[in-house]
Amino acid sequence: MAVKKMTDGSGRWYASFYYKDSFGATHRKKKEGFATKREAKAFEDSFVKQHSGSCNMSFQSLYEQYMQSGKARLREATIRKKAHIFRDKILPTFGDLPVSSITPLMIHEWQTKMMQTDYSQTYLRTINNDLAAIFNFAEKYYGLERNPCRHEPRIGKRDAKVMQFWTVEQYKQAIAVVTDPELHAIYQTLFWTGMRRGECLALTVGDIDCKAKTISISKTRDRRGGKDVITPPKTENSIRTVTMPDQLCEELQAYIKRMYRPAGSDMLFHRSPSNVSTYLGTAADRAGLPRIRLHDLRHSHASMLIEIGFSPLLIAERLGHDSVDTTLRIYAHLYPDKQADVAAKLSALA
Repeated sequence: MAVKKMTDGSGRWYASFYYKDSFGATHRKKKEGFATKREAKAFEDSFVKQHSGSCNMSFQSLYEQYMQSGKARLREATIRKKAHIFRDKILPTFGDLPVSSITPLMIHEWQTKMMQTDYSQTYLRTINNDLAAIFNFAEKYYGLERNPCRHEPRIGKRDAKVMQFWTVEQYKQAIAVVTDPELHAIYQTLFWTGMRRGECLALTVGDIDCKAKTISISKTRDRRGGKDVITPPKTENSIRTVTMPDQLCEELQAYIKRMYRPAGSDMLFHRSPSNVSTYLGTAADRAGLPRIRLHDLRHSHASMLIEIGFSPLLIAERLGHDSVDTTLRIYAHLYPDKQADVAAKLSALA
């Protein structure tokens, strides 16, 4: 092993050494361009610990390994969200500490600090889950004896207390003040199908089958670095075909006819996500309605289906949820009145 000054006259340092990976195989590593001998030696020590499967590595090194593993398994949007949370909420506290030295008390103090912010309950739960997940990763692959998060109750809540949505009557009031044809078609699609914003904005002309009255959902659109990016949808179950009510089918058919020689691969909508979200708030104000998020049109669709009496299984399939459990977890609070309906109908049969 060697940490030496480079011979090119730059005054910089390099580290050259052998290390064993987690399988016991020996490899050689060399990296140049360090400003000081100390930096070169610190890199060597960190690299050896990181690749030996030892929990003596720094939390920062564990984070790098965790994110590298995640890039092959998670959607890019998920990786970006995790990176943002770790950079701003977790690494400032734990980054320089050896993983094996982090205690339940440290986790408790960090949780207390997070709870003193104005973050929402659902965001607190997300932050806490990300921290617990990286320790699970260390426990599984780097021999960490016990996840220190396991000693502390999770902070935050899985779901928000109040779910906002519009009734059909409220939605009709809002859509009545939307005069732009494209925005009108977007809101109609979101409300009457329950699809996600990115799924709607990724639709192409060929995804609309007006004869069968169906829409094929197979992709999502995201905004990154000022550019639109089309990627696979959130999960495998998100790839689905949903039926359209007559009024939506007729509107999309008329909308497509106004396009100039539309090809099947042409984007159906061109509005940016932020523009679509902003104008929904404007429409709410003009209609004298409480503002809701764009995503709440999806909740509005689900609540409408529940009120009509459709089963959780059908709703899960229509919304592209991973399972019926997901649907019940999100919308369980909308079902209590249905129990009274069951009792009433059973009583009528007696």
